Amino acid sequence: MSDLNELNKLDALAQKDLINRGEVSVGEVTNYYIERIKMLNPMLNAVVHPMFDQAISQSNEKQKVDHPLAGLPLLIKDLNPIANEPFTNGSKLQEGFVAKEDDVFVQRYREAGLNFLGKTNTPEFGFLPITEPELHGAANNPWDLTRSPGGSSGGSAAAVAAGMVPFAHANDGGGSIRMPASTCGLFGFKPSRGQIPISPYINQISVNHAVTRSVRDSAALLDVIKGGTDLELYPTYDTRKTFLTSTQEEPKALRIGVTPNWNGQVTIDDETEKAFDQMVRLLSDLGHEVEEVTVPMNFNSYTENFIKIWAGSGAVAIDHLGKMTGQEPSMGNLEALSYEIYKAGKQMTAFDYEEARVMLQLESKNFLSLYAQYDLLLTPVLNRVPVKTGELKQESIEALTNNMVNYCSFTPIANATGQPAMSVPGYWTDDNVPIGMQFKANVGEDYLLFQLASQIEHANPWFYKYEKLDERLMQNAK
Repeated sequence: MSDLNELNKLDALAQKDLINRGEVSVGEVTNYYIERIKMLNPMLNAVVHPMFDQAISQSNEKQKVDHPLAGLPLLIKDLNPIANEPFTNGSKLQEGFVAKEDDVFVQRYREAGLNFLGKTNTPEFGFLPITEPELHGAANNPWDLTRSPGGSSGGSAAAVAAGMVPFAHANDGGGSIRMPASTCGLFGFKPSRGQIPISPYINQISVNHAVTRSVRDSAALLDVIKGGTDLELYPTYDTRKTFLTSTQEEPKALRIGVTPNWNGQVTIDDETEKAFDQMVRLLSDLGHEVEEVTVPMNFNSYTENFIKIWAGSGAVAIDHLGKMTGQEPSMGNLEALSYEIYKAGKQMTAFDYEEARVMLQLESKNFLSLYAQYDLLLTPVLNRVPVKTGELKQESIEALTNNMVNYCSFTPIANATGQPAMSVPGYWTDDNVPIGMQFKANVGEDYLLFQLASQIEHANPWFYKYEKLDERLMQNAK
């Protein structure tokens, strides 16, 4: 391939096709992205731990794995351990800690032959919808360097949007895949509970997957990690059909319920409303039946109980991580918000936690009743355009709750219900700030979301936006 810069105009699967045809080598692809990280990371602070020597060494070896993604580069979010590499969770509590083994997702990526270029920036323990940890410093949004790339997978999203890798690992405990996908103009997919191995932490609301530029790249990556382990406590789904196949299937005419504001229970800004209206028109043009709905959910009750569950489980995670590193969690090694969460969780009674869990499940069941009438639900991802860096720095649970009400009202419910949900790009403001729209399907209907996302991608392509972004980033880098 005469001009490696042409790689950045292709999605990951198209790059793999070039490798398969012998037009570019794995080593050339690896070195290309390493150089882009070196050039752009000082501007974006997306990668907090490079793994370049290991990546180059792996790329020079003969490919040992015959897999549709083998040889492609990937970044791993620093909430997941890679054997013999730093593992910080964005926290001083784990500063200097080195992981002893891969977690199950890293292991599956490794078995598929993916090549790790490093680990990405995350807020401390992934607690926030921004990425500004005290340990590593703030990540910046490549579309507007004064804005946050979102969180908690903000480093991963900034890196993919900027073309530092074709795709990156992410995870989602309240919207942490979908929110940064929205703010960085990417496709972000949260799989159903049970599609992948389930963590014992965060009351099973957190899932792993990725942020990508194309829909089919997301499907192909999900095929890598899908399916439970031999030690799952819950049933998992049939893995024989691939998610990638579903992106090649036309969806039926869908009945899609829409709500821009949880029926007046929250507010959105003017730009988000424009993005929402544009998506509604596109869905109608594609032949889908679109109808504004009354969502069977008390937003205030759901928010209160979600925060209680989240804080209680978060405190347990902090306590266990402290024991893993041999450090006692304290104000000296935790950020103010994390320390408040840790204290609140340890002081929470069993009654308070169990009541919140029961009430959240009841709200979740009410919400899921909507899918007796509709195939999908459309909402915004966020209530407003991406915030400026430093604007949402929080030090209390009360501030966190206000943030959920005023900035990220729409994403956490899918974590409580276990539904699949996705952020689909397609709208940019006049200032080139992206705003994504969110679709939710019934539990287990992940294939339906991929079908619709692929249809939207073909009807309203967004890939050309990355080429224009790349031109601006290259100018800034010089």
